[in-house]
Amino acid sequence: MLFCWRVKEFGVFDLVIAAGQISKRAYAAVMDSFVTSPLFRWTWANGHIGVVASKFVEVRAADHFSIKDMMAGRYVLGNKHVDTQGISPFAMEHVSSRWLEELHCFSWLYHFDAARDEGEKRFAMTLALDWVTRYGTYDAKVWSRATTARRVINWIKHFDVLTYGANESQREAIVTSLARQIQSLDVRQNFETQPQIRALIEVALLGAAISLGRDTSEVSAMIDHLNQTLYAQLSDFGMHLTRSGAVHFDLLLNLVSLRQGLTTFSPEGAKSFLAITRKMYDALGGLTLSNGDLAYFNSTGQISHEDSLALAARSATKSVFGESRMLAGFGVLLGAESKLIADSGKLPAPEMADYMMAGAGSFEYSHRNDLIVGNCGPGDEDMGEDAHLFSLPAAHSGLELDYQGTPPFTNKKLIQQFIADNGEGPMRLDSEENSLIFDNKGYEALTGVKHTRVLTVLPNQGDALVGQDLLTCDLSHNQAPDQFLLRFHLGLGVEAEFNDAHNMIELTLRSGAKWLFLFEGASAMIEGSARQNLRTGLAPIQQIVLYGTVQPHIDVAWSFLPEGQ
Repeated sequence: MLFCWRVKEFGVFDLVIAAGQISKRAYAAVMDSFVTSPLFRWTWANGHIGVVASKFVEVRAADHFSIKDMMAGRYVLGNKHVDTQGISPFAMEHVSSRWLEELHCFSWLYHFDAARDEGEKRFAMTLALDWVTRYGTYDAKVWSRATTARRVINWIKHFDVLTYGANESQREAIVTSLARQIQSLDVRQNFETQPQIRALIEVALLGAAISLGRDTSEVSAMIDHLNQTLYAQLSDFGMHLTRSGAVHFDLLLNLVSLRQGLTTFSPEGAKSFLAITRKMYDALGGLTLSNGDLAYFNSTGQISHEDSLALAARSATKSVFGESRMLAGFGVLLGAESKLIADSGKLPAPEMADYMMAGAGSFEYSHRNDLIVGNCGPGDEDMGEDAHLFSLPAAHSGLELDYQGTPPFTNKKLIQQFIADNGEGPMRLDSEENSLIFDNKGYEALTGVKHTRVLTVLPNQGDALVGQDLLTCDLSHNQAPDQFLLRFHLGLGVEAEFNDAHNMIELTLRSGAKWLFLFEGASAMIEGSARQNLRTGLAPIQQIVLYGTVQPHIDVAWSFLPEGQ
């Protein structure tokens, strides 16, 4: 009976898709284990590399101070500052997985373009040789397909830096390891189930083929194949179908570094490639707030401001986003000097859905250079299992339902149900009113609560943001909640304070500008919260919480508006 109920709930088709995904991943894992076993791995050494003439272009600006820090044993990677106390960073243990990922993919190598003296210029080669000695043949911990692809890109892109000052045997050791890595990607690319990583592998292999002087016809075919791969992974608007800004940004950053080297091999392929990157730039512009930050949705946290500027500088055309619109499951409202981005919760195909968070109906809102309200972003991996708490609705500027005692369902079930039930992306745009209307289905089956949110930006009234949350609650539902909470996570540096006037909170933005938060239909409190930060992992912020007892019908109105309006 239980199995029949589950089939009825999710549908036979959904079960078949899920089973297919599990089978595909299991098959890929088994085959990857085989080709990385010692029985097969010896074939990777058959590749030969002669001259490496990198055709990748580094778009990021090198920082000389970062070289000084690394030479002193201080490495700032993956939101973490680690002092190695004089030992090799590759000998470090018990540090965050994200720090290790950035270390082993050599994402920091570009800083050595700014090296000034012989000691600095040779240091990168010293680190590379240390890595080759420890991991150069194969180590499953640091030879994942994604890490290897990024490492190949960075090694080829900065090959002269990597081998500066090396003698013949040292250069041969680095080159031999690079050849093994390239060949491993060639062998293993068909066993990658995540589409964005498949695209990254193709970028690495194409860049390697061009930089190593492979045959023109071979390179031309690889360009065409990469274009086909990218077309299949992008929406009509150019947004990556994972609907994660972080995935989109990372892929575009690597694509742009390869763009200039394609015309010689395939003018038509290069033209198509350029058209793809232009669309991706446009989509990235759509998900970028007025303060220049990428919006925090679906596992996206803070992107380096320097990287954002570097990528924007490489845009072939200036992205123009002149009107409110729907974009790949996101709603975008424009004011005179403001921008609101809201997530509809639209669920991608199963192989693309790993980055989804229970943030449907949440939004981020900025005015000029100030983020006024947003989401918390992804949890730090160092938090272990608690990191999933940042996928909950409570970590987004949206609706949360609460119980006096222990909730009748787990956080995991809430996240899964919320994401699945909003999978159709129940949001629509009213262009005439400059409004987004979101019918939140994430709580209905689970708790009996129906929720509609209306968001409106008023350009002619100082870009005021007006919101309304309508709740209809079935109190007879066996999992009906006791309390509702509407959370508004404020931007970094925004200070909130209750005004003596009724139903008003004063906001001082980071720039010093004064705004007001008005509300009715609920009580309010100001609490602490956290926002993902590039340097600290999580930075303390404030949040406004509107709350009340669940009733059959609830109507809460609220607004953010500049003081004096």
